[in-house]
Amino acid sequence: MQGLPDRYQPIGSSFLGGMGGVIPCTDTVLERQVAIKFIKSSIDQRRMLDELAALMRVRSKHVVQVYDIVNTTEFGTGIVQEYIFGEDLIDGFVPPKDEITYYKNIWQIASGISDIHDAGTIHRDIKPNNMKLDPEGVIKIYDFGLSRQEGFNAATVGFIGTHGFAAPELYGESPKFTSAVDVYGFGATALFLALGSVPKELVCAYDKPVSRHHFNLTPLNLAPEIQSILNDCLHYSPEQRPPISAIKAALAKHILLNQHQALVVHKGVPTYLTSKNPSTTLEFTNIGKATIEYNGTDFIVIDVSGEVLINNRVVSNGAVLPGSCVVALGSPARRANEREFITFDISNPEITI
Repeated sequence: MQGLPDRYQPIGSSFLGGMGGVIPCTDTVLERQVAIKFIKSSIDQRRMLDELAALMRVRSKHVVQVYDIVNTTEFGTGIVQEYIFGEDLIDGFVPPKDEITYYKNIWQIASGISDIHDAGTIHRDIKPNNMKLDPEGVIKIYDFGLSRQEGFNAATVGFIGTHGFAAPELYGESPKFTSAVDVYGFGATALFLALGSVPKELVCAYDKPVSRHHFNLTPLNLAPEIQSILNDCLHYSPEQRPPISAIKAALAKHILLNQHQALVVHKGVPTYLTSKNPSTTLEFTNIGKATIEYNGTDFIVIDVSGEVLINNRVVSNGAVLPGSCVVALGSPARRANEREFITFDISNPEITI
């Protein structure tokens, strides 16, 4: 390879074509394998620079890492990035063994997209071909050649994307796009990983609405909450799609089914709510009473009577407690000795892959 720095020694088979390619190398200085990505076309060089700019803003376990930039006389500028062994999620598709395995897989993808969005970037081509499972079981997202920063100028001319995974708004002549295009791509990817293929309706959808009940029909026994939020990912209207952070949080709750713990402190006495001790009743004379119950994913207020507030807001039956809050028995209009306060803190274990 003409002009390739000596520290990078090509290994194995290169993937080179008319538009460019990827050359696996050994970085002899840091003793690690890397992939150097080139794009031959001078027009498409801009896309590669977009990819570089996007990757430099992202720090994530689930997004490929950029290490270096090189220039060669044969292929021009190349991006030196983390080498991910194995096949992409299209070629290496393995049907999930159970719902938790499936939840963990798509939670990893949601985590990567969430980190991308937190960096102010839109990937724009979320699909299984742009993801790999490394030897440690970690899914990583790569190929940022279509990425753009989110904002008023986030628009393009003509369609660039992948049928079946592209959001409807990308089919316009001069589409404006937001992070919701990645949510649609995530939904289509999650459907592929559940079914092993993308329904023809999505592939031929172009700019038409599609059914939003696909996740009700998978062979997996998905929780109703997960079915609903995944179906909403495929909503025709970008504004109606959930943020990726909400999807990630919903999946995490079900991955950690029956593993959450809450510390309830009332009059200095601590009580722990877990799957083995799932409920406690808070009561103050005839002023207020409520029972908090753990259902495996959430801590819910039930059997409310009298004056019960959470973070100074009146609560009703069925309310889900946030991660940390204060439960008050007695309204703010009462005197101090007519009110009691209970602190409530939820702890979530780490998700292990």
